[in-house]
Amino acid sequence: MRVLAGDIGGTKTALAIIEVGESTQTILRLERYASARYPGLEEIVEEFLSSEQTIPRAGGFGVAGPVRAGRARITKLPWILEAGRLSDRARIPRVALLNDFVAAALGLPYLPPRQLVTIAPGRAGKGEPIGLLGAGTGLGEAAVVQVLGRVEIVSSEGGHVDFGPRNPLEDGLVLFLRRRFRRASRDRILSGGGLCLIYDFLKTEGHARETPSVSAELRKSADRAAVISRHGLSGKDRLCRAALNLFVSIYGSEAGNLALQYRAAGGIYIGGGIAPKILPALRGPRFLRAFRDKPPMEELLARIPVRVVLDSRLGLYGAAAAASRTEIDTTRLP
Repeated sequence: MRVLAGDIGGTKTALAIIEVGESTQTILRLERYASARYPGLEEIVEEFLSSEQTIPRAGGFGVAGPVRAGRARITKLPWILEAGRLSDRARIPRVALLNDFVAAALGLPYLPPRQLVTIAPGRAGKGEPIGLLGAGTGLGEAAVVQVLGRVEIVSSEGGHVDFGPRNPLEDGLVLFLRRRFRRASRDRILSGGGLCLIYDFLKTEGHARETPSVSAELRKSADRAAVISRHGLSGKDRLCRAALNLFVSIYGSEAGNLALQYRAAGGIYIGGGIAPKILPALRGPRFLRAFRDKPPMEELLARIPVRVVLDSRLGLYGAAAAASRTEIDTTRLP
């Protein structure tokens, strides 16, 4: 079945024509768009389909925001999406809207093994819950659970819950964020913008001095987070290194929170756009130390495998599966 799949984020929108087989998917065409340049998703879809000779009979769209009754408001864009309206505008008979991390969870069975990096081997329990989270423009989360033998995806807006500091340094980070925003959420910290805020906090509080060369680069760059992570990974800039280390530690702690919330003995998967870019830092000791440092549950967390998803098309796979109305195959979960 040939379907239109979309992964709709606050920064980028990816659209693809995908051939969905019984247990495989083949991407026939893929385009990416800067979301903020368009007034809505309908305009992007129309532009994408204008070069297609045949309009797909079904479409699936994973969107960064809560979805209820075929309607969604994108959290970090002034877009309101409605499945019926999108179906009419694009002339696609059947349209499915789903949360982007529900789509990501549905895409897990289609991931090639080479697109996964294990940072904690653990021992995954067959049929046990699986947790999925990922930082990008924001923080997304979801879970895969079995209910009476049927696999269900549990949608979540857990990224927007309050951030719980673990030590005096993070206490200071919360106070810093409250001075700028009304509250300190996990999404505010575990995102590209969050890495920049951590850098600004550490600089303001005098934890490390900003070097002139990095300061000049940050002023010129449209992606401050990329600059900070690159210098942080190199280890040569003390302030960038400190910011990335704190980001990774908080990321690990949040992954552990998700694992405990769902008792995700089937494993934790880290998706999103940031993880592959900072993989060396995630493979270091800070992430797993924070993941497991939750007494009295250290033993449970030590058994849970943790994997990083490298494939940026994960959400598209799941959106295509939703469009074709295929069931998630429990035997193929990684």
